[in-house]
Amino acid sequence: MKQSFLFLLFNCSLVFHCFAQANKGDLEKKELNSAILLQDRSLTLPSPFDGQKALLKLFPGKYYDLSDKNYEDKVINWECSTCEVKTYADANEDGDVSFPYKAGVATRLLNVMSYSDSSGTQYKMLAINHSEYDPEGARVGRFTGGLLGLAKFVLTDSVWTLKFFQPAVAAYGAFSSCPKPVLLLIGQGQYAFMIRTVNGGAGGPYDSWFYLVAGSGGAYRQVMAAANVERTGVDAATGMSSWSATYKVSTGGKKFFRDIIVTIKGNYNTTEMEELPEEIRPLIKNKKKGNFTVTRLYTYKGSQGYVLQAPAAATIE
Repeated sequence: MKQSFLFLLFNCSLVFHCFAQANKGDLEKKELNSAILLQDRSLTLPSPFDGQKALLKLFPGKYYDLSDKNYEDKVINWECSTCEVKTYADANEDGDVSFPYKAGVATRLLNVMSYSDSSGTQYKMLAINHSEYDPEGARVGRFTGGLLGLAKFVLTDSVWTLKFFQPAVAAYGAFSSCPKPVLLLIGQGQYAFMIRTVNGGAGGPYDSWFYLVAGSGGAYRQVMAAANVERTGVDAATGMSSWSATYKVSTGGKKFFRDIIVTIKGNYNTTEMEELPEEIRPLIKNKKKGNFTVTRLYTYKGSQGYVLQAPAAATIE
């Protein structure tokens, strides 16, 4: 199912900066060596940790700060003619991503996530967004996600050392912009990253999906996709159905890859029967409007990742 992600306000900001940069001349890019994509790279940084400086060490291309008082946009432009091109999935299902991009790469810092293990060792995880190089600094493509990369640093004797580096995982979001991942503890000292995407046409409604990225088999990969967990951007006056969702990790006895519970709550209108969560459709009889709750349980099944367990619990009021 194709997901057409739309971030209107964000995209308007990108368009503004595109025209603003056009007046200053095209942005340049720098040729980098293929060693930048090696996962066993060595890199150390002093404390305190600076995510933007770390990103520049990982990708020492042409750096530009396109920010203004209302918008932050720092980009590193680069290309690599000797790099091996690999294919990565795009959650939009509108075609895979070939990385590094033939036209060049624009790399940006999404966020820095901080956490500690049971021994108190501190870590910093850089979430990185790659998009196709644009000479005006724009990010375009309503059906094109931002390619997520990850870099993990560990603190030892006041020095941050690169422990794990995966330049690319998969693409999420729209207009070449991946949403910021959120840390999620899914096992004993085991952290994963939840990505919430939002899709829909201009004016709404907007649908949300949850994607979970975790370490598995020596690499980070998508291990869960929870479809249509939210429907927002609905005008209450129209009587349209809407719902929101939360997620949590089960406190059961599993040491790693614990079960994940997604709870969906909202209101329904039978005039939109085909749009409603499939779990509540058989429960709706004579009542045209009401509230509902759906609880979905996802269990880890090895190479299959997290699998939705049927039947999901559903109630209507």
